[in-house]
Parts: sequence; C-alpha cells; structure tokens
Amino acid sequence: MSVRPATVDDAEAIERVRIATWHATYRGQLPDAALDAMSPHIEQRRQRLRDLGGAEFCFVAEADGRVVGFAVGGPERGHDPDYQGEVGAIYVLPEHQRKGLGRELIRESARHLARNGMTTLLIWVLRENGIGRGFYERLGGRAVREKPLLMPGLGEGYVEVGYGWLDTAALR
Repeated sequence: MSVRPATVDDAEAIERVRIATWHATYRGQLPDAALDAMSPHIEQRRQRLRDLGGAEFCFVAEADGRVVGFAVGGPERGHDPDYQGEVGAIYVLPEHQRKGLGRELIRESARHLARNGMTTLLIWVLRENGIGRGFYERLGGRAVREKPLLMPGLGEGYVEVGYGWLDTAALR
C-alpha cells in the first residue's frame, strides 16, 4: 500500500473510487435516485488534474497496483477566517478502509498544505456519515461548522459538518 501524487492517467480510477464509495457509504442515507444518477466525470477530472497548481493537490492511495482511494484539496474555499487549508474530498473503497490508507492520505494532504504555509485544516462530511465523522474525531478533528449539502437531484435537508484542526502538526 502506498500514497503518491495523482497523475492525469489516474482520472478514471479516481472517478470509479468516488462513485463506488458514495454508493457504499450513502445508500440508505441519501435518496437512491440521487446515488444512481451519479456518473463518472473523467474528462473533468483529467482537466482538474492538469490544472493543479500551487497549494492544490490530489493524492491517490494504491493497493496491489491499483488506485483504491484519493484525497483532493488546497486552500480553504469558503474564506473561513480560522482555516487556511481544506481537504475537499477523501475517499477510500470500503474493502480497503481501516488499513491506514485514509490516515496516510490525510497525512500527505496536511504535509502538502504545511509546505504551502497552511497549518490549519477544514474537512466537510455528511452529518449522517458516522464512520467518516468517527475517523476525523480519532485524528483529533473537532466539529466546528455546518452547512447545507448542495448536490443536483438531492433535495433539501442534508447537512455537512466541518471538522477542523487549528494546528495540523499532529497529522503530519
């Protein structure tokens, strides 16, 4: 198992992981129709990977030579005065969870952000995602923010919880 910077060639695998993880994690928590409507955005992902620069990042986790997880992020997108960096998405296929890959993705993300002058971190997770929330809490994150989840076809009433670290030294 290893973590490395993503390349454009990883776009299809990243999208496969994104959709499979959403289906496994949120089935029964979000409407089936919204989950079933998810489709891979391979060309958009390739372009995002091409456009990465500065403090932005995408890391992939590999097991047995294939991508089984990823994390993307960079500067905090909402202009939050308390948090400089953000992990915008982190996903690990269910069969590879609880093996340290998520922790390694967070570690590499925090290291990258720190190299770019960002030592505070915010990560958003669906309020109903108890597994994800427990993961962030075990890493020392505190629930510090809430906002509505905005996703086409989802409807209203879903909330994301922001987990924050005012010092990422322990993550690095």
